[in-house]
Amino acid sequence: MFSCYVFVRMVQTVEERFKILRTPGVLGFVGSERQGTPIPDEEIENLRTAIRGKIPCVVHPFVSAGKRVRIRGGSLDGVEGILMGQGGEQSVVVSVELLRRSVSIRVEGYDIEAV
Repeated sequence: MFSCYVFVRMVQTVEERFKILRTPGVLGFVGSERQGTPIPDEEIENLRTAIRGKIPCVVHPFVSAGKRVRIRGGSLDGVEGILMGQGGEQSVVVSVELLRRSVSIRVEGYDIEAV
């Protein structure tokens, strides 16, 4: 979804960090002092829900301001993001704040509520 990034769930120990850093192709961790900063579970779960549901996602410029909404019902139930409208079509932009990366998901046919 975001080229050049791999997400890992790990115990925050020196040994685990070194083990991951020795993996071929890994350059480092994202975050403070290159120790790695955890990404909130909600942000990862929003992306996982879209992937599991095989929902088409399009890379979108990072958006940090706007009307925050939650999708209700269907395969995207519970996904949160920023509501965007374009030419009569609505989408929800889902972001990983730490990476400043986003994807856009069309939400036609879904109920949405303000967060």
